[in-house]
Amino acid sequence: MWKNYLRIAYRNLLKHKIFSVINLLGLAIGMTACLAILQYVRFELSYDRFHEKSERIFRVQHDRYIDGELQYQKAQAFIPTGEAMMNEYAEVEDYTTMFRISAESDIVMTHLANDGEMLRFPEKEVYHVKGNFFEVFSFPIIEGNSEIKQLEPKTVLVSQSTASKYFGNESAIGKIISHNYAENYEIVGVFEDIPENAHMKFDFLFSWQEVSSQDSGGDNENWRWDGFYTYLLLSPDADIPVLEAKFPSFVEKYKANNVNASISSAFSLQPLTSIHLNSNLLAEAEPNSEAKIVYALLAIAVFVMIIAWINFINLSISRSLERSKEVGVRKVIGSSRLQLIKQFLTESLVMNLLAISLSCIFLYLLDPYLSSFIGGGSALSLFSSTDFLIGIILLILIGSALAGMYPAFVTSSFKPVLALKGGYTNHHKGSLFSLKHGLIVFQFVISIALIAASTVAYRQLSLMKNSSLGIDIESTIVVNTQATFGPPGSDSVFTRRLAAFRDKLNANERVEGITASYDIPGKEHLSMMPNFRHSKNQEELVTLYFTRMDYDFIPTFDIELIAGRNFIEGVDNQYSIILNKEAVQVLGFENLEDAIGQEVNWGNKTLAKAEVVGVVDFRAVSYKETNYPVAYTSTLFPYKYVSVKFDEIDGANAPEHVAMIQNSWNAVFPDQPFEFFFLDDFFNSQYLADQKFGQLLSAFTFLAIIVAGLGLYGITLLTISQRIKEVGLRKIMGASVSQIVALLSKQFMVLVLVAGVLSVPIIKFTMEQWLANYPYRVEITWWIYMLPIVLILLITCFTISFQIIKASMINPAKLLRYE
Repeated sequence: MWKNYLRIAYRNLLKHKIFSVINLLGLAIGMTACLAILQYVRFELSYDRFHEKSERIFRVQHDRYIDGELQYQKAQAFIPTGEAMMNEYAEVEDYTTMFRISAESDIVMTHLANDGEMLRFPEKEVYHVKGNFFEVFSFPIIEGNSEIKQLEPKTVLVSQSTASKYFGNESAIGKIISHNYAENYEIVGVFEDIPENAHMKFDFLFSWQEVSSQDSGGDNENWRWDGFYTYLLLSPDADIPVLEAKFPSFVEKYKANNVNASISSAFSLQPLTSIHLNSNLLAEAEPNSEAKIVYALLAIAVFVMIIAWINFINLSISRSLERSKEVGVRKVIGSSRLQLIKQFLTESLVMNLLAISLSCIFLYLLDPYLSSFIGGGSALSLFSSTDFLIGIILLILIGSALAGMYPAFVTSSFKPVLALKGGYTNHHKGSLFSLKHGLIVFQFVISIALIAASTVAYRQLSLMKNSSLGIDIESTIVVNTQATFGPPGSDSVFTRRLAAFRDKLNANERVEGITASYDIPGKEHLSMMPNFRHSKNQEELVTLYFTRMDYDFIPTFDIELIAGRNFIEGVDNQYSIILNKEAVQVLGFENLEDAIGQEVNWGNKTLAKAEVVGVVDFRAVSYKETNYPVAYTSTLFPYKYVSVKFDEIDGANAPEHVAMIQNSWNAVFPDQPFEFFFLDDFFNSQYLADQKFGQLLSAFTFLAIIVAGLGLYGITLLTISQRIKEVGLRKIMGASVSQIVALLSKQFMVLVLVAGVLSVPIIKFTMEQWLANYPYRVEITWWIYMLPIVLILLITCFTISFQIIKASMINPAKLLRYE
C-alpha cells in the first residue's frame, strides 16, 4: 500500500512540474535559511556549556553606589571577594580569581631561545590567577600535570597555539618566560586552545603575585580596587536568591572600614552560561552578544519556515479543486477516506523530504560563505548532533502533517457524485478560499514587518555611524607603545625615546600631527575615580573616568574647546585638568563657563586637587551608549598609544605610511615589537554586532520575500487556470486587457492592504521595544510603515501581472474551444 502511495506521489510531482518546483524551491530555501540560523543560535546558546560544572559556576558582579545612587555595574570585583565568600558561606565550594593584566598595560612576553636570541611577542590575553582555577573550570591540560588544581608560585600554563608559536615542535614544559611585571616563570603545563564558545579567552595563566602594597594590608585587605574577575563554584543544592540575600551583611563586614562612608557596594551572581547573551557590564572579558539578537534571528528562521509551509498549504488548497474528480474516482472504486488522507500526507512527506535533501545540498555549497557571514562554525556540523537529527526528523514529520493535514482532510471529504460532476469547482469554494486568503495575508504581514525591521535597523546603524563625533579620527594610525605602567617620571628612558620617535615622524611632510595618550576614542575606559567632588561642594561625590593625554591631543584630532583652553606645555601638569561636557554636568556646574578656573578634588584620606582649564565635547565611545564623564590630565605617566595623523590615507598609500612609522619605531625602540591599527576601523568595530545583525536581517528578509513570491506566483497560475474560461467570456463580452488585469489582481491588492493595516501595530510595538536599549535612536516615522507596504504592492504587481496579462492576451476562441 505504501509503495502505491509513493508511486502516485511521484506521478503527481512529475505531472505538475511547475507547482512541484515552486513547492520544492520554497521549502528548500526556507529550510536552508532556517538551518543556517539554527546553527548560529545553537552556537550562541552553547557558550561556556562545555565546562563539566557549568550549571554551578557563577561570576560575581559588583555594583558601585555613591550616596545610594548607582554609579556603575562591573564584571569585576575585589581581590579578596572569592576567598572571603568561600570562607563565609557553605554554599560556596570553591573559587578562583583572575587578573587580566594585559587589559591594564601592554604586555610583552620574552623568552630566551636556544640560539641565544631574545624572543619578544606582544600578548593580549594574559591572566594571573589564584584559587583552584582547574577545579572550577574544565579546560583540558594536554601536556604536563593534567590533575593540577592550583598554580604553584612562579609557574605558568600556556595554550597549545602559544606553545607552538614560542617553541615550535619542542616541548614547552620547563621553559622559562617573562613579561613586563613577572620575571622567570616556569611553564608547567599546556592547555587546549580556548574554544570559540567561551566568554573569556586567554593564552597565558600565570600564578598569582601580589599587586597591593603591604603597607595597606596586601591583597587580602584590598577592598578598594575592583579590577578582578571572581568565579564561584556553588554546591548542587545552593539556593541562589537565598545566598544573594546574605551579601549585604558580607559587604558590611568586609568593606565598612575600607572606603569612604558615602560609597557602598552590592554583589550579585551571574550564571556562567548566561554571561555571553545577557551581560553587558563594565570590563567584560570579551565583547558579548545579545539575547535579543539571537532570539530575533530565531524568530526570523521560524517565520521563513512558516512562509514556506504556507505556500505548500495554499498551493495544495488551490489544487484541491482540480483534484476533486480524482478523489471522486478513487472513492467510487473503493478507496476509504483514511486511505485518501494517507495518500495526501504521503505526498506532503515526500515533498518535505525532497526539500530537506535539496537544502542540505544548498548548505554544502554555501557553507564557506554562511560560516563567515553568520558565524558560529559550519552549518553542516548540525548534522553531527544526534539531538539535532532527531529534531530534524520531528520537524519534517510535524511540518508534513501541519502542511498536508488540512488539504488532506478537506479533499478526502469530497462526495463522489459532486466530485465527478465537477460540482466542487464552485461548491464550498468560499471556505477553502477564505483560509487561503488568510494565510496569504499572514505571509504579507510577516514580509512587511521584516522589511520595516530591516529599514529601522539600517537607519539606526546609519545614525550611530554618521553622527558627529566631535573628533576627527580619519587618516590616523595608532601605535601601541608597550609602555610599562608606573608612577610619574618612573620611566624617563621611555619619555626620551618617545620624544625621539616624535621627531622622526615629524620629519615626514605627510604627517599632520602626533599625539600620545593613555586611552583613545572607542576603547573602553577603565580608570575610574569614584570620589570626585567640586571644591565648593565637598560632600557630594561623583564618579568620573580619569585618563591622560598630551598637549597635542586636542589640536591633532581637531577637537573643539567649547570653554577655556588647551593644556600648555611648561605651564600645565597633573594639577590641571580638562573636562568633557558630561563631566561638567555630573560635577554640578550650572554652565560650561562656570567650570573654568574652578578647583576639583578627588581622593579619600589625601585630597588631590586640580584646576579646570578647559571643556571639550567629543565622543569617547560609540553612540551605542551614553558618553563617559571624563577628566583629562597631562602627566609624565607612560602613554599607551601614539596616534599619527596623516593628510590622507587610502588603500594605495597606507602600506607606505605604515612602513615609515615602523622604520621610525624600530630605530628608536629596537627591543619592542611594533603593533598598529587604524583608528577609524577600531572605532567603527563597536558597531560590528549591529552591522552583522542588520545584514543578516536584510538577507533573510530577502529570502522570506522570495519564498512568499514563489507561492504568490504559483497561486496566480492556479487562479488563472481556474478562471481561464471566465477570461475568455469577458473578452468576448468586450472587456479590455486592463479591465481583466484589474479584475484578477484586485483580490491580491486588497490582501496586501489588509496585511499592511494589520502590520502597523506589530511594527510599532516590536521596533519600539528593539530601540529602547539605544540611548540615541531614530524615530519611527510614517514612511517606515508605508515603505514596506508599497514595496510588497510593487512585488505583488510584478509577480502576478505578467501571467495575468499573458492570459488576457490569448485569443478567446482558444480559451473556449472545449465549451
